Amino acid sequence: MAKSNLNRLEYFVAIAEAGTITAAADRMRVSKAVVSKQLQLLEEELGATLVVRNSRHLNLTETGQTFYAAAQASVAQAEEAYAMVRRGSTEPSGTLRITAPLDLGADYVAPVAAEFRRMYPAVTLELTLSDVRIDPVEARFDIAYRVGWLTDSANIARKLGEFRQIVVASEKVVEEFGKPKTPNDLANIPFIEHQALSTPLRWRFLGHSGDKIDVEMTRALSADVTPAIKAMTLDGAGISILPDFYVRKELADKSLIQLVPDWTLPSGGIFSVFPPTQYRSSATQQFSKLFAEYMRKEPAQAQK
Repeated sequence: MAKSNLNRLEYFVAIAEAGTITAAADRMRVSKAVVSKQLQLLEEELGATLVVRNSRHLNLTETGQTFYAAAQASVAQAEEAYAMVRRGSTEPSGTLRITAPLDLGADYVAPVAAEFRRMYPAVTLELTLSDVRIDPVEARFDIAYRVGWLTDSANIARKLGEFRQIVVASEKVVEEFGKPKTPNDLANIPFIEHQALSTPLRWRFLGHSGDKIDVEMTRALSADVTPAIKAMTLDGAGISILPDFYVRKELADKSLIQLVPDWTLPSGGIFSVFPPTQYRSSATQQFSKLFAEYMRKEPAQAQK
């Protein structure tokens, strides 16, 4: 790639990340006219419109959004190459942006992030935890960890393990409503709903003999994040369905009890998801490796 083209990619990445021509110019320490001209030349070279803008707003086109992922990776690769030469090593550096759901993120990703930072102090980590699924390309994350089931996408996914969904309750709830013998009995107990799920009240249970029972839960409370659901379950507000890795400690100390253990719910996967680019920074590669090793060693994760 010619130097001029690489420079134009850098201008385009600055525009996409800064949000306006003016902000990109300030970031690049050049005039607005230079930034606009470089964008114009890049669009002419590509024969495609990358940015739609007026006097107040700027948005990437669908083509621009796709091109941004590749352009950002190319610019990052070039910057890392320069940095490696200056450092005389291949030690990870720069900013690493990661997103994960709250349960996996707080208990598993965050400890690895702390360890990774101690190992590679030249890396700045930005960890965003949310039960809302965020597209790593659109939100510009280097790694997105997922718990559950993946939908078809152009992103690159790697399965790290599996988990089981289990019905849990506090001793207080069991004493009040009795221990259910079959999944049908669960409908008579207050249920804490997870709003992020597509069908949070309808569940299909599978027995050892292949029997299937569909249950419509009775909603008592709902929340959009898993930690809140676990907290309410521990306080005796009702029963809930949570991933086994997230209640391992509570099951061990008997603060939560698994209900209908002879019946199973669909199991899910734990995945790492990356933007669809061939290049991944050294920090991305090393963090992915460290987290995968952590998951293999963690007994709770090994069961997922």
